[in-house]
This record gives sequence, structure tokens and C-alpha cells, in this order.
Amino acid sequence: MNNSRPRTPSIRSRLLYLVVACLAPAALMAALLIAYDYIQARNAFITGAMSIARANAIEVDKEFALLESTLTALATSPSLERRDLQAFHLQAGRVAQAQNIFNIVLEDGFGQQLVNTYRPYGAVLPEPAMGPALRFIHTRDATAISNLFVGKLSKRHIASVGIPVDLAGGRFGALSATVTVERFNALLRQQNYPEHWITSVLDREGSVVARSAEPERFVGHKALPKVMAHLRDAPEQAFETHTLDGTPLLAVTARAAASQWTVAIGIPLAALNAELNRKLWLLVLSTVVLLGASLLGAWRIGTRIRRSIRSLVAPAMALGSGECVAAAAYGLREADEVGEALVKASSMHAKARHDATHDPLTGLANRAMFSEFLVRQVELCARSGAPLSLLYLDLDRFKFINDTYGHNAGDLLLKGAATRLQSLLRKSDLAARLGGDEFAVVLVGSSAADTATVVQKLEHSLGLPYQIEGHALVAGASIGAATYPECGERVPDLVASADHAMYRRKTERRQAPA
Repeated sequence: MNNSRPRTPSIRSRLLYLVVACLAPAALMAALLIAYDYIQARNAFITGAMSIARANAIEVDKEFALLESTLTALATSPSLERRDLQAFHLQAGRVAQAQNIFNIVLEDGFGQQLVNTYRPYGAVLPEPAMGPALRFIHTRDATAISNLFVGKLSKRHIASVGIPVDLAGGRFGALSATVTVERFNALLRQQNYPEHWITSVLDREGSVVARSAEPERFVGHKALPKVMAHLRDAPEQAFETHTLDGTPLLAVTARAAASQWTVAIGIPLAALNAELNRKLWLLVLSTVVLLGASLLGAWRIGTRIRRSIRSLVAPAMALGSGECVAAAAYGLREADEVGEALVKASSMHAKARHDATHDPLTGLANRAMFSEFLVRQVELCARSGAPLSLLYLDLDRFKFINDTYGHNAGDLLLKGAATRLQSLLRKSDLAARLGGDEFAVVLVGSSAADTATVVQKLEHSLGLPYQIEGHALVAGASIGAATYPECGERVPDLVASADHAMYRRKTERRQAPA
């Protein structure tokens, strides 16, 4: 039959359970906060990228605004007003060179070029053509910004800004400045993007005008249909797509207000996720470390509590066996309180044991302790053959003093006699008050000669006056002795022999002359 009981959980394990119970909601909340922080970090990243894209779109419009202001200033040229096209060609060439403009073109309302700084003055110019930009300028009488196109003469990818001008005779004309895609590529290079970012400038039709990576490969290509669909939906947005070469990325787009061109920033998803995951795992690791530190702290605290409580086992066992319990510090207030209670209980137990075996007036052993001690010593002497003596004492004039001077004087006499009695004995001996004015002494290992010497000293000491309440009171004592084994080998015989010897001595003292 198996009587083993299930193992009771320790206070340390209970404390760990408590910590886990307290930390579980915190851990769940931490997980939710980490997930929330991950989303917020991603949103913050997108917001930051959107701000950069928006700022770049403004830079694109600034380029066109700079070209427009240059054309506006050039349109006020006196040579144009005088229709001195040769002088105007020279002036426009200087402006184009100074402003990094590919060429400046002056044309009439039918699309016939009058001046083109890309060709020397007087050279044959292209046939008249009413392009979209000229048509817009003519119908709206406003500045026109073109999409990306390939120049007829230069055969290069270019874009232009055109403004309306008045020619001689009130005829309509247009003045345009053309720039190459290198101008916008240079603009992107100035932005100092992170290494893995890919930024593109797209015209209104989605053609790539400039690109931060491999522009010579992608300029002039159309954006993917998915990207075009997103560009038509909203001027600013973020969405996942892939590049023209198939790299998955997060695209962030912002549209320029004036030109309606778009700046698109592509962040490869692998790089984006790696950066966010790095922050995520840092948070997870920090949370795990904090939770682990909390559990370790709980484990150590539980160990200290367990050590403090286990330290109470020894004093509790000592108390149970009747030993004295000393005060000690256990490192825990509650354990210290229990320890103090054990010390008090030990003191109470010791006092109760002392009261049960000692006379309350004199502090000597009482009859019960005397009987137990005598029996034990007789048994020891029977085995070892050692001698032992028993003395019975009776104060001669105690009743007279007690009746004459009062009970308090009698009590003081008994105390004084007990003090004198104990002062003449060894630590191995035992003095006891049997009741009233009767005393007994057990002399351990005392021969007959030694006993006689002790009796003589006791009679002399107990016969000296006692100073009690201003009186010198003399009591004296009658002492009877019995030795083991001469006077008896059993305790009752030994006690009876000592008692008879005491009464004989009392009779002798009464009959002796004063």
C-alpha cells in the first residue's frame, strides 16, 4: 500500500506562480504593444518617406518654375520686340548655357520654329508642327509643361516648359525651354537617399523621366499597369508592388501640384522588413529579458523566504525538546516575529518547567525534583559503585520566629537559609526544600568523611544570626545524614535513615546545655 502523500508546493514555487500570474497579463499587453509599435513604426516610416517624396515633388516643380521665370524674363528682350531674331538667338543661347537649359525655341502659332538655340542661326529648322504643348499654350494662353518626349533634332529624351509671347504685328507665339533628363537625375542625386531606396520621377503619362538607380536603363519606359492604376486613384499613397526588374517593394508616391509629375520612392520589402524586424526583435528580446529578470528576482526572493522559514525549524525543534531557544535574525520580518514568539515560548516553557520542579519561595528544587534526582543518582551509584550522601535539615527555631515576627520574617529566614545552603554546595550537588522549614541535600560522590565536613560547615553557617527587618535572629539547623550504600541501597531506606538521623540530631541539640 502506497502511503506517500503528494508533494506540497514550496513557497518559492508559489511565489513563482504568483509572479507568472501577475506577469502574464503584462506579457500579453507587451505583445500587443510590440505589435502596435511595429505597425506604428511602419506607418511612421511610410509617413517619413511620403514627406520626402512630397518634398522632392516640390523640387521638381521648382525646376519648372525656374525655367518659367527664365522664359518670362527672356520674353521681355528688346531684340524680340524689334524682331531682331539673330540678336535674340544669341541672347537666348547665352541664357540657356547659364541656366543649364538644353535649348530655347521660339515658334509662331502654326508651329514653325523661328529660333532654336540647338542649331546655328539661319540653319534649316524642322517643318511646322502643332504639338500638344503649343496647342495648350494657344488655347489656354498659359504656361505648358510637357511630358517626356524625344527631340526631333537632338534625338534625346527631353521635356519642355513653354509660355505664350506676342510676336510683331500682334501675332501669337510661344517661347519654350527644353531640359534633358540629366537635370532631374542630378536632382535625385542631391537627395542622398538611403542606399536601398529607388526613386523615380514620372511624367503625367507614367513614363520614367529620371531614376536614382540605373537611369540609362529605365528612362523612357512606362511604369507598370498596377503602378499607373494607383497613380490615377490618388495623388499621394503607399502600396506594395514591384519594380520594372521584378524586385518587390513598397512604393510611396507624391504628385507635384504644378507639373502633375509624380515622384515615386520604392523601398525594397526585404530591406524594409529587415529594418522593422530588427527593431521588433530588439523589443521582443528586451521584453523577454525583463520578464526573465522578474522571474529570476522572484526565484531569489523565494529562496530567501524559504531560507528564512527553514531557519525556524531548528528553534522549533529545540523548543519541542525543551531546550532553550536563543534570539536570532532570520532576514524576514514575519520570520523574525515567529522567531521572537519561539523565544518567548521557550522562556515560558522554561519558566513553567522551572516552576514545576522548584520551590517558588527559595528557588531550590522542590520535592518532586528532589525525588527524581535522588532516584537517578542512586541508580548511577549502583552501577558505578560511587558513594552518595543524603542530608535532611530542619530549622530549629523557625516556628518561634514565624509566630513572633510574622510570616514575612519567616519567609525571609527561609530564603536566607536557602542562600547559605546553596553557597556551601558544589554544582553537582542538589539542595531542595521539602516543605515548611525542612530541607534536603544530595551530595554526589561524597564519602562519609566528606559528608561530615559538609555537615559541620552547614551547621556553623546556618547557626549564624540573620539580619531580618532590623532584628538579628538566630535559627540554627538540625542535620541528619545517611550514606549510600551503608544506610540503605533503596531510596525509601536511605530517606528514612536520613530523616531518623535528623530527628536524633534535633533531640541532641535540645538536650545540649545552652
